[in-house]
Amino acid sequence: MRYIFWTFILLISCNSNSPISQSSSVDNTPIINKGDTSGKVNNIWIDRLNGSSHLLPDTIGGKPVSFYLDNPKVADIAKAFYKGQFRPTDSDSTTQLLSHVTTNDSLLRPFYRWCLDFTITISDGALGEYPGVPALAYATKFPKEFFDYMDKDTSGQRYKQWTEIIAYSGLNNYDKKESEIETEIITKMYNNCHFCSSDTKRRTVTFVKDITKSIRLQD
Repeated sequence: MRYIFWTFILLISCNSNSPISQSSSVDNTPIINKGDTSGKVNNIWIDRLNGSSHLLPDTIGGKPVSFYLDNPKVADIAKAFYKGQFRPTDSDSTTQLLSHVTTNDSLLRPFYRWCLDFTITISDGALGEYPGVPALAYATKFPKEFFDYMDKDTSGQRYKQWTEIIAYSGLNNYDKKESEIETEIITKMYNNCHFCSSDTKRRTVTFVKDITKSIRLQD
């Protein structure tokens, strides 16, 4: 009887120490699922260049990642990026990947936006020359959506990274006067935001001025 009692206690102790898998339902909120041995896409993205690891979201744009990975309309290169089978570098393939962010398909755009955002996160050296143009193109084409996406990161880090990468590699002419750069971007954003609120328009001006401020800091 004593043997049975202590066996029962031992079983309880072992169960209390077992790992607990967690899940996330928030866009760009990463998780680690250490107990996943099903052969599915791992939640950890390993950088092939430097070995650093990054946590991946299990939902993007309010949809499970499987919605995009199983969708035949999603570009294969974007799927490969999420799965860790493609690593953006200073190449035409990276340009191709990031160009999808301005697609008119609103259902698929969040996944391409994540690809751009993650590329910005891992950008260093030569790769930094690539995300600036598509980042500015997305912001100018979908102003309200852009600000809504920035607001999802309450730390402000995403906004800072996007502003800096646009200032670094997003402009087509750095020889223009600061006022000309601001006017050009503001005009484009206003033209694509006919029914935007006064607050969105105010934020547009602030965003553009933050870009030119970053340009000065990088000079």
